[in-house]
Amino acid sequence: MTDTAIANGDFSPGANGRPRRIGGREELLQRARIRLTVPRGSFYPDPALGSRLRLLTGSEEDPDRLALFYAQEALGPLPQVTAAGAEYRPGPPRAVRLTLRCGGEESELEVKL
Repeated sequence: MTDTAIANGDFSPGANGRPRRIGGREELLQRARIRLTVPRGSFYPDPALGSRLRLLTGSEEDPDRLALFYAQEALGPLPQVTAAGAEYRPGPPRAVRLTLRCGGEESELEVKL
């Protein structure tokens, strides 16, 4: 399976100037990034797509644990990528730093809230 690479909300150009194609682990991590950064319920064709990370305020008893739960929930339909850790950062800007596992490797992702 392949997809078009996205960077900063737009297609990422390849060496030939056309949108760059990605596959494998890179594509799975891109799909995970989309699921984690889109607010749940904001994508009309699929209201279940996205995460509830933006609900975090930092006043929760354990915001790191709740952030991990929200990340795992968002990644549920994408079993190849798992959230292994989460750290709420009060900011500004507020953010969650996530550790993702995919294909036996770990990647870091920061989601600004």
